[in-house]
Amino acid sequence: MSVKTFLIVGVESVVGANLAASLCGQTRVVGVSTGSNISLPGCERATLERGSADAIHNCLQQTRATHVIFCGSAARSFGEPAGKAFENSEAVLWAAATAQEKRHFTLLSSDAVFTGPWMFHDENSTAMCPSAEATAIRQVETRVREACDNSLIVRTNAFGWSTSGSKGWLETLLSGMENNQPLELDPIRHATPILASDLADYLDPALDDELTGVFHIAGAERVSPHQFARQLASAFEVGSPATRTIRELAARPTGYGRGETSLQTRRFRSEYDCAMPLLNEGLTRLVEQNRSGYRDRLCGQTTRQDKAA
Repeated sequence: MSVKTFLIVGVESVVGANLAASLCGQTRVVGVSTGSNISLPGCERATLERGSADAIHNCLQQTRATHVIFCGSAARSFGEPAGKAFENSEAVLWAAATAQEKRHFTLLSSDAVFTGPWMFHDENSTAMCPSAEATAIRQVETRVREACDNSLIVRTNAFGWSTSGSKGWLETLLSGMENNQPLELDPIRHATPILASDLADYLDPALDDELTGVFHIAGAERVSPHQFARQLASAFEVGSPATRTIRELAARPTGYGRGETSLQTRRFRSEYDCAMPLLNEGLTRLVEQNRSGYRDRLCGQTTRQDKAA
């Protein structure tokens, strides 16, 4: 029986880093960074020339990867700004090479392909967001499926600690509340966020089974950024966020990630006979990650426990 090797492309992202940190204790993990050069304990690193199909084939062969998990900008963390380039061609190159090498390919995609008026979207929802960003993500999903028949596409909305330390979206939000800074928190748009390390736990059996098709993996609660921040403040025992502006709903919100993007997870729950986590459960684990040194390890720092020793 061959040993599993997970190759995570975009390991510098919130989702990619947390997947690597969570999975490396169970199997061999190799991280490919598409931007910065980071170091995660227990995770091997691979480098290659971007946009080169030959380089991707060489990487797959040299690392002996059995599974490729692509974490591009479509797999943005909950609350991260949407103004990023979408690596359409890069994801398709990886999918095609993975299919040719007979490995399993997973694309981490976004809930922001959807918008209202529906509160929850299943995998076949037709309430599509017409923005350029959402259209680009749907196009890459289609092209990935064409390039790799046996691919797994997971739409999600994850949050977690960042490899960039205090510069991450979550860290900036938490710091702002700790310092009682006025924050712009949208009470209108809603999503179903899940802790990125929880996402890894749900994804693990799907990778074992080499699941294929489109599945939604998300949290059990539908919340707005404003509600998320209030629960985050409570979990970390800091003051409730000082809200600078709260816009009123005069018309249906438009734009990428601005509307109703909550995901219906019934298909995945039925497949694995599982329940999805409540937000407060994820936040409790987030607090523990801060205390245990998990957060520091994502940044390649000495942990608080190590410093104390």
